[in-house]
Amino acid sequence: MNLQEIERHIALPLQRFHEACDKMIDSEVPIIRSINRHLISHNGKQLRPLLTLLSACCCGFPLHAEADHPLFAVSAAIETLHNATLIHDDVVDESDTRRGQPTVNKQWSNKIAVLVGDYYLAQVMLTINAANKPEVTQIINRTVIDMTEGELLQQECCGHYDIGEETYNSIIRKKTACFMAACCETGAIFATDDEAIRHAARDFGEHIGMAFQLRDDLRDYLPTAVTGKPQGNDLREHKATLPLILAMRHADSHTKKEISSLLGQTHLDDSDIDRLTTMIATPAMMDVARQHLNAELEKARQSARQLPDNGYRDDLMQLILMLQE
Repeated sequence: MNLQEIERHIALPLQRFHEACDKMIDSEVPIIRSINRHLISHNGKQLRPLLTLLSACCCGFPLHAEADHPLFAVSAAIETLHNATLIHDDVVDESDTRRGQPTVNKQWSNKIAVLVGDYYLAQVMLTINAANKPEVTQIINRTVIDMTEGELLQQECCGHYDIGEETYNSIIRKKTACFMAACCETGAIFATDDEAIRHAARDFGEHIGMAFQLRDDLRDYLPTAVTGKPQGNDLREHKATLPLILAMRHADSHTKKEISSLLGQTHLDDSDIDRLTTMIATPAMMDVARQHLNAELEKARQSARQLPDNGYRDDLMQLILMLQE
């Protein structure tokens, strides 16, 4: 089973989500419409609204709910929030491309990117408040705070390669996992009053989010031919992810010194990335990193088992298998 098959199981809710998304970000301002079209033309997997809707359906949300049900607007707000954070991230990281297309800051300007990101965030808050679910409003607000703290913590740690696993886990939990936890908990809130089920949904989201980021960080060390993404982006940006943290802990002193020397350079060319990858991504270190990833997936599996046993839970379980290394 692949992601497209899972999407077919919730085809109608996904259609409602897309309709709500188009309505929410629409504007009479021409440049906003242009940017909307630019982003829609190369949408990603839209995993966060997918998790929201799957979690809701798993917990009892009716598949044929009316189009004006607030869950669909909230799912649209969740995807818009994700896009806003990506737009702002691209400004911070000075990125020129995303998903093979020019970023908003590259095609327009940093000023335009920041402003349209702010526009999206304002639309998110309006939409969340209109849903009249105070617990959802609190969850989303807390998530925005957590993600901002995670990005700031990562910026603070750039260039420091001895941060340790605890700090690294805190960064990815705040940057990525808390958002996916919020998605799953939000979906459950619209479906059930059972606190135990809501808690299990949130735990599932957090662990799948941790695994998602761990897998992404591991794949940064794989060749472009395997992942379709440029190899070594994290190294070029001087970010300490798990493979590097493990290598700096376990490598011999000569290797550590050479890694530190290369990473001390402002600019890393392809030969530098190749050399660093050879020293860091050894079979032993990557195996240890995969053990961390698989441990999070097992925790996600345990949380999913506490959710209602139905086809949608099977889809959540399938997402775990898709992240397995």
